[in-house]
Amino acid sequence: MGEVYVGTDTVLGRTVAVKLLKPEFADDRLSRTRFESEARHAAAVHHPGIATVYDYGETAASNGAMRPYLVMEFVDGRPLSDLLTGGRIREATVVDLLAQTADALQAAHDSDLVHRDVKPANLMVTPAGQVKVTDFGIAKAAADQPLTQTGSVIGTAQYLSPEQASGRDATPRSDVYSLGVVLYECLAGRRPFVHESSVAVAIAHTRDEPPPLPSDVSPWLATLTMAMLSKDPAARPRSAAEVASSLRNGLAPEITATQVAPAGVVDAGTRAMTTPAAAAAAGAGVAGAPATPASARGLGTQSGDDDGSGPPKRSSALRWAAIIGAVVALLLVAALAFSLVGGDPEEPTEEPTTEEPTTEGPTTEEPTEEPTTEEEPTEEEPTEEEPTEE
Repeated sequence: MGEVYVGTDTVLGRTVAVKLLKPEFADDRLSRTRFESEARHAAAVHHPGIATVYDYGETAASNGAMRPYLVMEFVDGRPLSDLLTGGRIREATVVDLLAQTADALQAAHDSDLVHRDVKPANLMVTPAGQVKVTDFGIAKAAADQPLTQTGSVIGTAQYLSPEQASGRDATPRSDVYSLGVVLYECLAGRRPFVHESSVAVAIAHTRDEPPPLPSDVSPWLATLTMAMLSKDPAARPRSAAEVASSLRNGLAPEITATQVAPAGVVDAGTRAMTTPAAAAAAGAGVAGAPATPASARGLGTQSGDDDGSGPPKRSSALRWAAIIGAVVALLLVAALAFSLVGGDPEEPTEEPTTEEPTTEGPTTEEPTEEPTTEEEPTEEEPTEEEPTEE
């Protein structure tokens, strides 16, 4: 929805980037509002990793319509998407570039601003290796009034967080997820989910686990990447700052998401599960593994009456242990199934929805509006420059 030109600030003698709203959108109120929001959001954040906004105004087009324009810092570099055309990027380079990006995102989050469209095309890399986050066209501040209906899918399908794909509000941890997709792509040379349609890709973000990274990726970095790609926002790193710290220190964050475990079923000795796949594995283990849960192991001796006088008591205790173990397994599987389908056994649809989830667990709510094609935000006529925003 915008056109970008290289210009010269004749007063200060510096090269700038000038972004103009396309003529066909000049009379569209919603497009003008989004364009103005981009200027306001980008200007609200001051960080070396975010392109600086210098000015905003309007100029008359040839047809007499007033076209908004945005004057910003000119970034002499290439988008990360260009660098990815050659395949995988060297691990040390990836760590440095993504740590810088996480720093910039944290600065935006500290200003109550969620970018909502983190992707390689919006990360400019200078010849010196400095990252500049650009394009706050669909960024959303906490105080913003919504520009779209509840349940609308906003963002680029290939990098959508599960909550965005489900039409729910984006949070700073949504940006962490999208950054995790970028990290995965840099390390693997491919995106975690590749399908023929944007809708199928968005659905995969809500339901599928990403394929394993190449075996030569450092284990700590693979662990961090998969943590960032957790379906449950609470199971991801707590902030972009934590991601930056983990990248620079070469450590995967310690993440616990106790709310992922079904309440009232897992005993105190059970470790928190961070992904639906892990939960499924744990449920299967309770049902068929030789090792009985700690609470069941104690059933044969907890009364203190077992004097070893005969097998009937042991047999009875084992029988009760097996029954209790089976009940626990069924409860785990039922709780997991509920968390994955939101309590609705029907197949996902592509119809718009305004239903809000009732838990913070993993969700498979389907995208409520078809995202646009690759590298394009939804709800707008396809454009190279401007995604949409709420």
